[in-house]
Amino acid sequence: MKVRRPNLDFSTTPARWSPNGEFAQSYNASSLWIPSLERFLNRVLARVLAQYRDDPRLTPELQEQMRIFIRQESNHTAIHDSFNSILAREGYDTAPFVKHFDEEFEKMLETKPLAFLTAYCEGFETFGPPSALAWFDKMDAVLKDARPEAVDLWKWHLLEEYEHRTVCHDVFHLVHGGYFVRIYAFFYQMFHLGGFTKMVNKHLLAVDRAKMTPEELAVSKKREKKAARAQLMRFLPRLFSVLSPFYTPYNSPEPLGWKPYRDRIEADIARATA
Repeated sequence: MKVRRPNLDFSTTPARWSPNGEFAQSYNASSLWIPSLERFLNRVLARVLAQYRDDPRLTPELQEQMRIFIRQESNHTAIHDSFNSILAREGYDTAPFVKHFDEEFEKMLETKPLAFLTAYCEGFETFGPPSALAWFDKMDAVLKDARPEAVDLWKWHLLEEYEHRTVCHDVFHLVHGGYFVRIYAFFYQMFHLGGFTKMVNKHLLAVDRAKMTPEELAVSKKREKKAARAQLMRFLPRLFSVLSPFYTPYNSPEPLGWKPYRDRIEADIARATA
């Protein structure tokens, strides 16, 4: 695990940064709640570090991984905040959504036990490896002619999601580890975060479609369905593996494009800071 901070400039990036604008907006919708979630993840792990500091099961190795995880997620928060400013710049009213996300996570921190909170974090992190596999190995067609800085945002983020894929899993097993708590929290976070994405995406597309002709609207809806179907087919196999009592992120396959991209982005960062 390594902390990386790429220099990504979104000052001229359009909201519809991919030729498939509906695909771009679906990821813009997810990006909007990512900073709120990342701050939540970091607060949960910080709580575990404080409460379990004298527990011998919290090994020095796991503590170090948790601290790197927190630093990686802090970078994700900052750069996604910068990326999300594209939406406000183009006139989308996103502030009420961000307020709602922050309030939801604050309420969870105040009312849910640590076992559930760590299971929620673990549930979200299970989507890191399949998302990385999709972005690095399976999405060349939809990413063709997309803005490179937007592609780099997601690939850099998912590079590190794959890299720290075991951290929240190990933290949950430190705190609780029970199968039924894990499964309950997995579905809870899936519908919770999926609901966030759905409500934002609905708003973004409504703003876009208000300016479309009937012909353009029909094409837009067709592209939206195609993108959603492709997403479902990428993640459905992962869902079945997560339901197994023997699930572990340790055996998640490494994307073929993961190491070449890691080397490229680290070289870019080194040149920028030289």
